[in-house]
Amino acid sequence: MVYYLSKSDFMLAQTCPTKLYYKKKGYPSEANDEYLTFLAEGGYILEKMAQSFFPKGQMITYVNGPEQAKRDTMAALQADEITLFQATLIKGLKLARVDILDKQDNTFNLIEVKARLYDSDADSGSSNIFRTKRGGIKATWRPYLEDVAFQTTIVRNVFPDSEIKPYLVMPDKAKLTAVDGLHTLFRLEQVRHPLSSFTENRVEFFGDLSQLQQYNILTRIDVSAEVEELLDDVDAAAAWYMESLGPDLQKIETEISLDCRGCEYKVEAEQGPSGFHECWGELADVKPHIFDMYHVSDIGGRNDPVVNTLIRERKASIFDIPPDSLVKKDGTPGTRNRRQLIQLEYTRRNKEWISDDFADVLAGFNFPLQFIDFETANPAVPYHAGMHPYDWVAFQWSCHTLSSLMAEPEHSEWLNVETDFPNFKFAETLMTQLDPDGTIFMWSHHERTTLSKILRQTEVRAYPNPTLQQWLVDLIQSDRLVDMNALTLHHYFAPPMQGKTAIKKVLETVWQTNPSLQSRYPQYVEEENGQLLGPHKTLPPLIINGQKVAVTEGTAAVLAYQEMLYGSGRDDNRIQDHWKNLLLQYCQLDTLAMVMIWWHWQQIIENA
Repeated sequence: MVYYLSKSDFMLAQTCPTKLYYKKKGYPSEANDEYLTFLAEGGYILEKMAQSFFPKGQMITYVNGPEQAKRDTMAALQADEITLFQATLIKGLKLARVDILDKQDNTFNLIEVKARLYDSDADSGSSNIFRTKRGGIKATWRPYLEDVAFQTTIVRNVFPDSEIKPYLVMPDKAKLTAVDGLHTLFRLEQVRHPLSSFTENRVEFFGDLSQLQQYNILTRIDVSAEVEELLDDVDAAAAWYMESLGPDLQKIETEISLDCRGCEYKVEAEQGPSGFHECWGELADVKPHIFDMYHVSDIGGRNDPVVNTLIRERKASIFDIPPDSLVKKDGTPGTRNRRQLIQLEYTRRNKEWISDDFADVLAGFNFPLQFIDFETANPAVPYHAGMHPYDWVAFQWSCHTLSSLMAEPEHSEWLNVETDFPNFKFAETLMTQLDPDGTIFMWSHHERTTLSKILRQTEVRAYPNPTLQQWLVDLIQSDRLVDMNALTLHHYFAPPMQGKTAIKKVLETVWQTNPSLQSRYPQYVEEENGQLLGPHKTLPPLIINGQKVAVTEGTAAVLAYQEMLYGSGRDDNRIQDHWKNLLLQYCQLDTLAMVMIWWHWQQIIENA
């Protein structure tokens, strides 16, 4: 079997060469499928947009495999002038499917379409968005540029006497769309071919092509200088990876380190072979694992993490971390270090921790207590006219109100079900719900950020509601918005949380240890394999178009919102109601979760 090194293979190997072996062997991975789906859908539409500027372009199909695609590409490139979409070029074991390859006589314009946000306003004059002040390529942009460089090397190898001009095409933050419902003019379809394992993503455009070109939200950037600078390194890395692919597939052994903590090949045994376990051996199953430590990468400094030294010594427990290493450069413990020391001590003791002043902190908040959660989207392809790529859309809020400590929480909510720009109605309905004198709790800074963005949009769009604008200014600047994530970091820890403070992790922890919460909300009590599930995992799915669908996290909520308003069933009231119900039950639980956590904290204080 021939193993080609595709551009996606190359980019994966750049993060860890060992992963190339796991990918080629078909090991299961724990990628965030919902999030990747969200990004991929936007990326396919952006690619179709870019193709619209080449109306005579020809698509090279991959259905019959890489060799046939290569032959079709080379035959088409016999023409003096031609533009190909997904042109397949192979040199040795290197393979690239180029998004857009535009041939003009002896010049090839190689165009890679990325969903990454670009800001042409920030990349003007003497500045260069790809480079540091010292002139080096920024680490955040390097993977995108290496992707283009990898393709450039192959085109150069195949056409050594031609001029290759590499470009990136990206959505531009500086541009606004004048097209309402722009993304609804595209339809994405996945086609599975019966005689091949290949799945083809097809995007059709149903709008006015001239309008799409006139109100273009993409920008093409010449990256020749950056690609030229990277070519030697990319060539050397590609040669190394290809050596492992043939004639027999071999694993490139990589030293285990802190970099492994986000490995997507760490899966449970029932899912199949775990690449992470193959690399780490018995150290993979150490509990509590060193990767569970809060801000583990900061211990000892980012340039020489203490954790890497411990791993080289075959130590992988948080208890292997020397307490005297949990300090700042000046030798004193900082805020993060204090959290780490608390985690070490109370994990060892297997006991919850609350700060000495937590009772006073909680008692200092004015009633009513209101717990809010927002669902938002920032799509690459804007939903509404007057929006930038990745602009902010606030489509849902939930609020639980406690009028007193012992009162039953009252729930209110709002969900946009119209295709008009929703942000101002979102804010106006919220304004009528929130008490002017109470305390408003959120988890992390998402809600404050959303309100700040809406305030900015009222100014940009000249929205005629000065009362709303003043309310937003006052609330954003006030201390009535209280971050429960920050309260957790400063005042609460329980061993099952490990080093995490995400709301679902904290809720699961208090849910597991607080029978009174289970008695109060039996609808969320469910076991699997003898283990009590966290409440979010018990949210009931619905059957929509013959498929079982659940919304249990934020990206799934965005996808559900898109389907409700803009999907194939948008004109079917029954299907729209299903999506609506999934969104409402998810967001409601997020604010109820904060109430549960608040109650748990109060019970700990009362029993202390």
